Amino acid sequence: MRELAVEYIPKNSPIHGLNTLTKLCWALFILAGGLLFSDYRYLFVLCVSVLAVAAAGKVLKNLLPATAWLGLFALIILLLQALLFNEGQVLFYLYPPAQALAITDQGLFSGLAMALRMMTLVLSFLVIITTTQTRDIILTLVEKFKVPYDYAFMFMTALRFVPTFMGEVRQITEAQQARGYAIEGWNPVKRIKAYAPVAVPLVLISLNKAENLAMAMETRGYGGGRRTYLREPKMRKRDYGLTVFLILLTVGSVAVRVAGFGAM
Repeated sequence: MRELAVEYIPKNSPIHGLNTLTKLCWALFILAGGLLFSDYRYLFVLCVSVLAVAAAGKVLKNLLPATAWLGLFALIILLLQALLFNEGQVLFYLYPPAQALAITDQGLFSGLAMALRMMTLVLSFLVIITTTQTRDIILTLVEKFKVPYDYAFMFMTALRFVPTFMGEVRQITEAQQARGYAIEGWNPVKRIKAYAPVAVPLVLISLNKAENLAMAMETRGYGGGRRTYLREPKMRKRDYGLTVFLILLTVGSVAVRVAGFGAM
């Protein structure tokens, strides 16, 4: 299985060249649009725009594994919402002989809207992560959004170690399988028990990495006083232009929603 792309991917693209603040403003616009609109058609356009930005950033191919997994969760959300939403005209029954588990048109559209909203918001977040270096995100969160450095560093460090731990899990699993230890199977109880030899080495490796990280932070004077930065990314004309454009789009989206459009 391919690993999900949740770390910075160095590319020479227009999206990579943008200031981090501009990209975070774009993410906030996507978040606002996803929360404002409940019509699946509006959310579909929003999702396509996120994919277009990923393509412009040359990271769409790297996000395909994540998109596939998100599509699976979106399908589950769609089915659950369609089954639990009883309003509207019945389209068909999942169990026709007893006319049970009815699927209505409004339930189907509502489930589709929820699935698209989830995919759009998560994909926009992944685009930010894959096109922006961690230090730039921390710097923008701390200096521009006034997030305490400890919280910003903790969040980005946890996010940065996700692919590392995924790789460790894969290596430990392959090592156990090479020794003849069976991990595959359909019995959930046996699968949970089978992962005990994977969990123990992973916990020990995690503690070792945490200790090494703590030592590295201490040697670099973490928490020793006022923090300075070697490079501070500056806003350029295109960043200001795109930021103003995104603000106008957000205001326009609110106006469209207040006018009664974009709702089911």
